[in-house]
Amino acid sequence: MAPLLHAARDAKLPAAHDLAADAPISARSQTPILLFFYREDCPYCERALREHLVPLSRDEASRSKVLYRQIEVDRPSPLVDFEGRATTHSALAARYGVTLTPTILVVDAAGTPLGEPLVGLSPDFYAAYLDNLIEAASKRLRR
Repeated sequence: MAPLLHAARDAKLPAAHDLAADAPISARSQTPILLFFYREDCPYCERALREHLVPLSRDEASRSKVLYRQIEVDRPSPLVDFEGRATTHSALAARYGVTLTPTILVVDAAGTPLGEPLVGLSPDFYAAYLDNLIEAASKRLRR
């Protein structure tokens, strides 16, 4: 496998494991939670991760604005939802109505969306759309 392709497959955000445990962190810091809905065979997901989300998640200023969690929509990986109930990544995606990937949804500590989801990948404006989504969600959360 070419090094760039291998690096793309290794580009991941922290996986969602326990959203109920993430909720108090979000509430205390008034930081929204960015849910990145991903499918393993999605080249657009890989590109969004490699070019935008992973670099942002590694940037200290960005990490102070939002908690990053990755949801694999095509996997029944175990997950604790915002209410503390056992579920799976694929069931959570279905609950939010996510059918296309990549999809980004920014939510509050209760899992309530703080704006419209960002669906798909627009190479020319994706960074701006992503920044606007996070900023708008942060403002809503601080009201």
